Amino acid sequence: MNIELSRYLPAFISAAQTHSFSDAARKLGVSPAAISKSIKSLEVALGVRLFHRTTHDLSLTDEGRAFARKVAPVVNELSDILATAQSFTERPSGRLRVSLPYSYGREYVLPLVRPFLDRYPEIELDLRFEDRVVDMVKEGIDVAIGNHLQADSRLVARTLGPVKLVTLASPDFLHRYGIPNHPDDLDRFNCIRFRMASSQRLVPWTFCSPDGQAFSKDQVKSNVSTTNVELGLELAKDGIGITLAAAKIAQPYLNDGSLIQILKDYCADRPPFMIYYASNKQLAPKTRVFIDFVISHLVPK
Repeated sequence: MNIELSRYLPAFISAAQTHSFSDAARKLGVSPAAISKSIKSLEVALGVRLFHRTTHDLSLTDEGRAFARKVAPVVNELSDILATAQSFTERPSGRLRVSLPYSYGREYVLPLVRPFLDRYPEIELDLRFEDRVVDMVKEGIDVAIGNHLQADSRLVARTLGPVKLVTLASPDFLHRYGIPNHPDDLDRFNCIRFRMASSQRLVPWTFCSPDGQAFSKDQVKSNVSTTNVELGLELAKDGIGITLAAAKIAQPYLNDGSLIQILKDYCADRPPFMIYYASNKQLAPKTRVFIDFVISHLVPK
């Protein structure tokens, strides 16, 4: 491989994957101007135009698409070889970009940050608490935690531990309106729903019958919804309605008596959260140790 040309290839591959000089620059930690200059130099050296450029769009030419198909596996293989060699001596270090949903991240991942950084002081965690679907490759995210990322052959997904759900209401609400004995009774009670911030979709309420059969209710009576679980708990505390939340997040409210668990015979686990990362054969040490650390603490032995 021509050494002079090879130095431009990471910029080309990143721009081809993200369709954006800005996103490619963010991914590689350089300026958009540097990406543009590298690709221009590569085009001059090859004697072909690799990208169609407009003010608002960047797309591969036919020649660029053919070149990307040929060169991407070579570059990825070389990156894996170099990463493998470096991992033998390299201490985990550098900036690690992690995307995670707010409520789950706060309750489950945030308590792991201090012990993780105590063990790996040369890693800089960039924690992005965001309730939305991220494009890991385009946005330069190293690790994402969630349960609604789109299927992507470039990513590996590993299951984290189960999250138990509980149904809750305030003592005042139950005194005024009574106590439901079955999830079907919720049609007669006001409920506080959780809405996905990214899709604006209302999340179904999931239950499990005493004989172990899981079922969900897509429709419950509701006059309020929120994209924040903690806000839903506060609204329930104020007596506005019944809500459904992860047991760990709701525990402080149960401890102080401001909320009471109901429908105890119908508790269910929500769909599991996953930890996502690139499907490279050899991950950077900083990424590998973070994944292993999170899994060791959140996946049941």
